[in-house]
Amino acid sequence: MLNVLVPLTELITYILFSILIGHVALRFVSPEKKPSIYISRRFLLSCVLGIILFTFGPLLQVVAYFGGSVGVAQTLFSVLFTFEIGKAWIAIVWCSILLWLAIYLESSKYIQAILLFLMVLSIGYASHVASLSFWTGFTSHTVHFLAVTLWAGILIQVSWFSKDSTNWDRFLRWFTPFAVSCMIVILISGVIVMLFVINIKDYINAWVLPYGQMILLKHISIIPLFAFACINGILVRKMRKIPTFNPQPWVKAESVSILIVFFFTGILGTLSPPHDIDQTVRSEGVANWIVNLFGIPIKMPVNLELISSFQGIVAFIFGVLFLIMIFLSFYKKKTPVLAVFLAICFIIITYLGLMTSVALE
Repeated sequence: MLNVLVPLTELITYILFSILIGHVALRFVSPEKKPSIYISRRFLLSCVLGIILFTFGPLLQVVAYFGGSVGVAQTLFSVLFTFEIGKAWIAIVWCSILLWLAIYLESSKYIQAILLFLMVLSIGYASHVASLSFWTGFTSHTVHFLAVTLWAGILIQVSWFSKDSTNWDRFLRWFTPFAVSCMIVILISGVIVMLFVINIKDYINAWVLPYGQMILLKHISIIPLFAFACINGILVRKMRKIPTFNPQPWVKAESVSILIVFFFTGILGTLSPPHDIDQTVRSEGVANWIVNLFGIPIKMPVNLELISSFQGIVAFIFGVLFLIMIFLSFYKKKTPVLAVFLAICFIIITYLGLMTSVALE
């Protein structure tokens, strides 16, 4: 049950933070440089309460892990007041209460921004990488989370809550370089965070573990996201010359693509990081579907190697075709739903291509 519930809470946490951060960030943008956006105060207040509820998910996992030995009540007290994840959640609760009041009373955007930033700092403080190397891990995870939620949050606001596409050209003029900057920061900070957990030489070997599988799927899912970012940041400008063209559905498609990345990230956050591949395999075993895929048991020391295979080459060709068809669906003015479907097909076929191109040494 928790294996499903906790990743779901992680996914919803990303979405709620993105909505709130995007809302506050756009308050700093002048009205003539953004589309007209309406989001109800009741919905924003619900998002704040949702953060209190859903950020408790990881704590629930820790309590369930240790609760059997000393009791749930004592474990919960210990986790809240002695574990970093518990202290961070308490900080998030206090900041959320103040943020709820700030939104309810329609207080200064600066106060709301500061409270949200403190909540983001709490997320970074509770991260696994912060426990390994505090300042480097804390900074890299905080920057990564902030850049992701800023980019995703603004996209969610303009795609799902904007009333029309007025000022779209002016919006893209500043948002495109902003989004590119966020991408660069996300990539750099993401690599730093990953290197805390997985040695770059063990990246492929980690695929035998659920953690390695999820990080692979996350990285693959980023590729179609970049395709949508290219469409909305560059190609949409040319299509804006057509009076009937509405860019909003394509920005919605990009936001859905981000949610797919969030989905894999949410699962990733609940899995044990494999600092030592062989030791993790001994203690937790390999991913069940990997054994079924290879058809033979995984032996230690784990040593996987990428090879060229007919199935893999065919899969990669289809993957490239799916990626090209995302752009073609835009040029042919097809529904963005088709583009999202093609993105999912790309993720699946590319993943299968890599899995069929791996050999056990």
